Amino acid sequence: MKKLAYLLMSFALVLSCSDDDSNQESTLNVTAGYAFTANKMVNSLKFTSGYIWLTEVEFEGHYASGDSIEVEVKRSSKIDLATGVATPSLDDIVIPTGDFVELELEVELRDEDAQPSIVMEGTYTRTDGSQAPIRFEYNSGETFEAEYEKPVTILDGETVLSRIVFDPNIWFSVVPNDALDNATVNADGVIVISGTSNQGIFDLVADRLDESTESEFE
Repeated sequence: MKKLAYLLMSFALVLSCSDDDSNQESTLNVTAGYAFTANKMVNSLKFTSGYIWLTEVEFEGHYASGDSIEVEVKRSSKIDLATGVATPSLDDIVIPTGDFVELELEVELRDEDAQPSIVMEGTYTRTDGSQAPIRFEYNSGETFEAEYEKPVTILDGETVLSRIVFDPNIWFSVVPNDALDNATVNADGVIVISGTSNQGIFDLVADRLDESTESEFE
């Protein structure tokens, strides 16, 4: 299975400790949202809504002792890219505590039928100043993977926040302006970029999903 990239995975320890000292577990909360790199697309391409549809989340932690743990949750969940809210929620994934030297997260995209597993919607401003709604659709049961290779201590009762961040400005930076300016629109005037619409643009953008994975810990 191909592992897609440019997933910026953020682990953030949220100190919401339980009063129960017998608690020996922590919770992983998976969310998603947008980030926008300041490049040539920043003034012309504005994505404001969309979703990512997952079917599986896998958390792996490598202890300083050399041991490792793996937690796998199979759950079909759609995460709103504007709000970060997952439906059903992904805020109850139980993970062990301890001193880790590396954390890994994999999320598998939905691939059940013709419904897209990733949708991003917004507005494109052409070079002549005119605007059109834009919609990017990706439909494939691929896997996103990210690693965090620094020491991390997860304590009892804490919540680890992992945020999947999409940066469409990076993905679309390889698309020439004239290609978007002259993209075909559907009957509603929307520029749909998918495997069956404006396929040349889609192929350029989809290839950017193979860029190197980044991760950070806050």
